[in-house]
Amino acid sequence: RCLQALGIDDLFDGIIDVKDCNFETKHSTSSFHIAMEKAGVVNVEECIFLDDSLTNILAASQVGWRSVLVGTTGRDCDKKVTSEHAEVDIERIHDIEQILPEIFMHKY
Repeated sequence: RCLQALGIDDLFDGIIDVKDCNFETKHSTSSFHIAMEKAGVVNVEECIFLDDSLTNILAASQVGWRSVLVGTTGRDCDKKVTSEHAEVDIERIHDIEQILPEIFMHKY
């Protein structure tokens, strides 16, 4: 429902949630390995992770996923945040097409 509300549900083939990952959270690198297995992904470079949590971005990058920090204002501190572990920081999820146009090739 969230992806549909954001108007980006057509960009996803499926969703893997915490239940699919044996209740391992995004803080845990094992959740990313499980997600890859569930999705049948062999090449880690095909994985892109978008999140607003610096902790989650770190875990994804430790596994080798391309990571994008979404939201540049801290949730708890209301100050500008950035992540050295993210490939890029964007303000809104809708900015992703300008930053990673290659994942939108199917639209054209």
